[in-house]
Amino acid sequence: MTDAAPYRTARKPVWCPGCGNYGVLAAITGRALPALGIPKHKVLVVSGIGCSSRIPGYIDTYGINSIHGRALPIAQGAKLAKPELTVVAVGGDGDIFSIGAGHLPHVVRRNIDITCIMVNNFVYALTKGQISPTMPHLERGEGPFLTGEAYPPVDPLIDMVSYSLSTEASFVGQGMATDVSHLGWLVEQAIAHKGFSYISVLTPCAAFDPPGLFTTLRERASYLRAGEPVELPESSEHEAWVHDPGNIRFAMRLARVPLLEKPYLGVFFRGTEQRMGD
Repeated sequence: MTDAAPYRTARKPVWCPGCGNYGVLAAITGRALPALGIPKHKVLVVSGIGCSSRIPGYIDTYGINSIHGRALPIAQGAKLAKPELTVVAVGGDGDIFSIGAGHLPHVVRRNIDITCIMVNNFVYALTKGQISPTMPHLERGEGPFLTGEAYPPVDPLIDMVSYSLSTEASFVGQGMATDVSHLGWLVEQAIAHKGFSYISVLTPCAAFDPPGLFTTLRERASYLRAGEPVELPESSEHEAWVHDPGNIRFAMRLARVPLLEKPYLGVFFRGTEQRMGD
């Protein structure tokens, strides 16, 4: 393990007080990279556009702040050109799962050894609060977090974990920005995995936080631990089982549990390692 200090630049973050990106940055620089002991000149962090996309500027490694939705293809190109690099792509829910969603199935099928960290605060926070494809709601114009008068939901949400599992990403996990220790461990596991790794990070937004949304997620969250029983919601029709990250069928069951009912944190699935990209 190396000292965390070399992984931070002297640049001060400009995020709002209470922003979840502070936790994401701390997880990467304070836990994951030091634990892996990767020299900073062998790390590349690529981002798109958005609040979380400022992260490369605060990490003292190689970094690219690219264009909206294009972090993944740039990360792929860098890894193929320089296989010895540890490559991490960071973006928000709008950046990765709306603007850049078309790139996801292709990076999955190639299984190139990069890690994608998708910071999900449920909103286009940098561009003044439009709802993103991941904003949860119950019914059109109704529910505990949105009303018909303010930010009316138009389309069903995209569930990022279910999507990533259905495309058979070789590593799928979910963390929470307010639990830096666990998130750092999860990022460490993802980077160590040889193949495409995807992590969804549930993140509070200080500027746009519908009443009770993130508090609800945090209170209902349940941790996944290999070899231990899975805590299922009351509405589940399944019998409880022991968590096995190598079983994609069980991982899909977990991913189908509504996020507002039981957010799961940990490794959903760890499967086939790299096929190409070395």
